[in-house]
Amino acid sequence: MRYFPLFSDSGFSISDVTKFNNSCFKIRQNHNEYDHFRFIDNPFSSIKSDFIYCVENDGKYIAQMLTMPAPLSLNEEVIPAFWGQDYYVLEEYRNKGIGKKLADYYLKNDYYIAVGFSEKSARIHQDRGAKVISHLNFYLKWGSIFHRLKFLTQRVFRMPPKDIKSYQFPDNIGRFQRIKDAAQLNLSTLNWNKNVIETLRDKRYFQWRFFYKPDRYFFYISSSSLDENPTYFVAKPYFYKGVNWLKIVDYRFNNHKINEFTAILMSAELLRKKLKLYGTIISSSQNITDQWLSEHFFTQFKHEVVLTTFPFNFKNTQETHDHLVMSFADSDLDMHSNLGKFNYAEDY
Repeated sequence: MRYFPLFSDSGFSISDVTKFNNSCFKIRQNHNEYDHFRFIDNPFSSIKSDFIYCVENDGKYIAQMLTMPAPLSLNEEVIPAFWGQDYYVLEEYRNKGIGKKLADYYLKNDYYIAVGFSEKSARIHQDRGAKVISHLNFYLKWGSIFHRLKFLTQRVFRMPPKDIKSYQFPDNIGRFQRIKDAAQLNLSTLNWNKNVIETLRDKRYFQWRFFYKPDRYFFYISSSSLDENPTYFVAKPYFYKGVNWLKIVDYRFNNHKINEFTAILMSAELLRKKLKLYGTIISSSQNITDQWLSEHFFTQFKHEVVLTTFPFNFKNTQETHDHLVMSFADSDLDMHSNLGKFNYAEDY
């Protein structure tokens, strides 16, 4: 039994990872473009080359933990971090301690962060020192009672939804203007907030994550002063519960200006109405946005724990707080359609 990083002289390659993923994660379609996007084309892959951890037995690839480079930032400093993804042991090799040994192996090598655990996986990681740094909550809000009734009608009569590729997003909505390239961004600082851990958002990240191919994501920025990063949000049409929604995939604002979050949601509502979508879906990792969403009748429909091995000076807590900012755009939370197609696939 051998535990090893993929990009060492291991005898295995990214194509072996793709083949393994195709076999084990059949709900997602062909992984070739997807695996290249997150591990090869990822602009942060140069930070460290051995971030894919594998296990082989007599020459057979039997288990893995893929960690995707995506740094964090705190008070203008970049913190190398790796999002845990696709932690999997072949069924015939389970209950032999392989998953636990694999966790021991990669947790000592990287500053690990992850979201979306099974109960067993979360327990394995916490037993090995990973701490609860925050939570990510998913919210939705129907456009109106009419949209709920229309949704029920469509389900009864099995009416097909509009193709999500057919929506035309406007250049301006509310006080926000659409941009189509990260070069159009003016980022005066690394962070939007002081003393708050933020998943890194710089021009490299934006270009890779949202502008890799055109018209998959729709990026809107607000005007800002020269000494402050712009408030922004990223949206897309999203098929959920049989109808199309407006999904706010990512956003940032100054936490001391909650009116900026209000502006994001007001403009998003204008956008939803213009595109005739059924409702809005958004994530929140902070108490201030949780409270705003609850007060404005958004319904929480999912709650995910976020674990990390980085030694932050924050307590391990189950309480909501404001010291971590992340969104659907982080890890692999929003990289596939409901049909399992990679968002940047040629045939999406």
